[in-house]
Amino acid sequence: MKNIVVILGCVAMLLSACGKDDTKEKNVAAKADNSISAAAIDEDVNENEPEVNVYEDEFTKKVGGDAQIFAREFNKLSEPQQYYFCAAFAMGAMSVSKPITASAMVNYFLGLGANKYKIGINDDTYMAFNAGKNSFLHEELVNEILQDKICERLINEATDYAVETKKNVADLDKLGQVEVEKVVKYIQQE
Repeated sequence: MKNIVVILGCVAMLLSACGKDDTKEKNVAAKADNSISAAAIDEDVNENEPEVNVYEDEFTKKVGGDAQIFAREFNKLSEPQQYYFCAAFAMGAMSVSKPITASAMVNYFLGLGANKYKIGINDDTYMAFNAGKNSFLHEELVNEILQDKICERLINEATDYAVETKKNVADLDKLGQVEVEKVVKYIQQE
């Protein structure tokens, strides 16, 4: 019974983070902030800060921020690749709104994927995971994923699988720790 309560709590956190449509609120806020000139922004930039390197992956380069191309390319991914894309996307979305929740869910999401699909992080699934992480480089993609509830649907299906098969959250977290270590190794290779 405790496991079901914990899983339902995780689902509630996930739904509260991923199910919101804040795009209208963000657009209104962005329009209000347009009064700040580009020159004023440039003056605020600290020249001593290190330059951030962004490593855009082949998937997001191919999609180029186009929602229609994204839909076509996303459908070409295998089920595990789609899941890992969405796991990274969900964690990215949560890290913006609820960083503590996102860090707590990393092991769970990756462990759930490894358990459900019997495939952990490898070259193919990391490519999709990385693309999910990099999707935030393109606002149009983020909006498309949120509006069509692409990742929300896949994450909910995986969570339903965990509930129906009575997976232990602690076991999924432990399995996810191994997958997180694999992700870290891939990131270090970039």
